[in-house]
Amino acid sequence: MLKRFAFSVLSAAMVLSLGTGAAFASQGDRVSTAKAPLAGSIQQQTANLYVSWGTKSGAKYYKLSIRNTDTNQILDTDAYYDGFKVFTDYRSVPKVPTGPYRVWVGAFDYNDNLIGQDIKEPVRVSYGGSNNIWLNPQYR
Repeated sequence: MLKRFAFSVLSAAMVLSLGTGAAFASQGDRVSTAKAPLAGSIQQQTANLYVSWGTKSGAKYYKLSIRNTDTNQILDTDAYYDGFKVFTDYRSVPKVPTGPYRVWVGAFDYNDNLIGQDIKEPVRVSYGGSNNIWLNPQYR
């Protein structure tokens, strides 16, 4: 009789503790309550992109276009170039988001005619990688 009573009390205690999981949970089974970072607080990785090209005889200036092929958005380069016109044969572009790009350079004469161009695709910009591109705008 005492065995039955002890078994009943033990069974009742076990059933009552099932709601909290305390009967079966060990110290190592606890779930972390740490919150994941919000999407807005995660910073996108960026890298510097160095683009250079061969000079084209008769060129007054060059136009450079850098388009992300995943999003189809042209990289906002107005902060780095004067209306995309570049008067040298290279450009270093800081803080380019990592990803695939299409890089185009065009050579323009004194009448603003396109006299040469070149394109590279895909160009993979990676954080910590070598992000050097060379183009040759000799042909139209």
